Amino acid sequence: MAVDAPIRTSVIICGSGSAGLCAATWLARCGIDCKVLEKRSGPMRVGQADGVQCRTVEVFESFGLSEEMLREAYHVIEVAFWNADGMGGVKRTRTAADTELGLTHMPHVILNQARLNGLLLEAMERFAALKVDYGYETKDIQVDTDHAEDPEAYPVRVVAERDGKEEVFEAKYVLVSLTLVECQGHVVDAR
Repeated sequence: MAVDAPIRTSVIICGSGSAGLCAATWLARCGIDCKVLEKRSGPMRVGQADGVQCRTVEVFESFGLSEEMLREAYHVIEVAFWNADGMGGVKRTRTAADTELGLTHMPHVILNQARLNGLLLEAMERFAALKVDYGYETKDIQVDTDHAEDPEAYPVRVVAERDGKEEVFEAKYVLVSLTLVECQGHVVDAR
């Protein structure tokens, strides 16, 4: 039985959460080839964390995506503090600006995480025709430390499974989400 040759790319990103997609968008924007492997069968449909801090909005600005994000998002202008009113209810006791004056030119916003990820997916496609490869479960990651310093080498070997078939990928670098750091009972040091 013939074994498929490993698929080579400069960077492999294991996971297409917000951090993985931000990294992939930067790589696509800079023209660096990468492959994004995701266990889910498709893009996120429902957000898990919908608050977007000011500095994250600045990152989206660097991608050229902040205008669309700000147009769709709820802007958090102030926060309210509530306390017991002494009669079994609550009352608002004070408000404060959400963001310290002069901290940034961008607001703190609320936008569904699935939509944020959608903006990143659209940008990846636009910058470099980069798409996420869905349905891949990362099984093993090995780093050949003897060749890690060689700029021509592909010292990272990633084994991933899709539809019951294992595939091997080789890369110069790998980014791994924290939930994937333990592969087959071994903690992976992917530095």
